[in-house]
Amino acid sequence: AVVSTQSTGTVIRIRFPDGIYLQGTFSAHDTVESVFKFVESALRHPLPFSLIVPGSTALKRDGSLLKNAGLVPTGVLNLSPAESAEFTLLSDEMVCKLSEM
Repeated sequence: AVVSTQSTGTVIRIRFPDGIYLQGTFSAHDTVESVFKFVESALRHPLPFSLIVPGSTALKRDGSLLKNAGLVPTGVLNLSPAESAEFTLLSDEMVCKLSEM
């Protein structure tokens, strides 16, 4: 049997300012834009934000592949909202899923 050394999937965890993590599984060939859309789908309200690689800079919201962005086989990103929020940024549906765990 031939074993591939290239990863085909990646798990990305996004840390929200309140310490909650949102986790998603992506293909190594997905784009950085797909991670932004995933995060947007989990937000309570639309708001501008950045995704920051810890100890680095903000990811550019573009068509770069996750593998080229250094997010394969795993990645952790910090969500930085453009404005401060005193409440959870996650949608009620996502908060409900967290409480069921």
